[in-house]
Amino acid sequence: VQVGARGDQLELLKQLRIEAMDLMIEQELVKQAAEKEGIEGDPADVDKQIEELREVFESDDQLRMKLESDGYTEASYRRHVERMAAGKVYLDRIRADAADVKDAEVEKFYEENEERLTLPEQVRVRHILLTWKPMGTQDDRAAIRKQMQPILERARAGEDFSALAKEFSEDSATRGMGGDTGLFHRGTMVPAFEAVAFSLEPGEISDPVDTVFGVHIIKLEERQEPRLLPLEEVREMLRDHLREEKMEAAVDAKIDELRAAADIEVLIPLTAGN
Repeated sequence: VQVGARGDQLELLKQLRIEAMDLMIEQELVKQAAEKEGIEGDPADVDKQIEELREVFESDDQLRMKLESDGYTEASYRRHVERMAAGKVYLDRIRADAADVKDAEVEKFYEENEERLTLPEQVRVRHILLTWKPMGTQDDRAAIRKQMQPILERARAGEDFSALAKEFSEDSATRGMGGDTGLFHRGTMVPAFEAVAFSLEPGEISDPVDTVFGVHIIKLEERQEPRLLPLEEVREMLRDHLREEKMEAAVDAKIDELRAAADIEVLIPLTAGN
């Protein structure tokens, strides 16, 4: 088992090395492309990055030692930062060129994704919870259910449910709000609670409901049917989403193009044992 686990760890390490190498190759291709087009990074941005690194160390000597351990002199490190900054400008230009999203594109995406843009059915309930006691026996649980019965009777007789929740509920999260859960959709609450909440009619109060937390009574306050979000309500959000997709696709396509045109030679060993 230990041999197998070590083999898995070595394989993972190899994969991480490959991914890191891929990133280094992409960065170098972008930096070379920026240089070919005569693009330079913002000197102020370069100065800021170097100053931020300098602030990490207590002295210039410590900074120099760190740079030397990474294979840099101060001058070569500055050149590295300048090339990275130029590469960022290069990619930002590609993103900017792809950033335009037409209304027709937004509307097409909306029509093709109506299901994803539809809010599910939601309900808002108030509830009163009497919690199970730690290590409680079946008799203890029966006593708690019996304790809930007069509270239920008072609620069904017309007493204010919110006031009853503030007085009796042991759910600290909702007691101060009169037991109000706020709107929620299926898959949010524990199954037994949720099944009852979605089965009620507005104003209806449930029979006692057992969950892992204790015994509840539930009153349905509000139900919202599934609702497709109006286009105008989400238009700009969808535009931003499509813009990000188009910009990243443009960057990926450019990097693929640079890779295809480059003569790449990897000199660093990638075997798991190295």
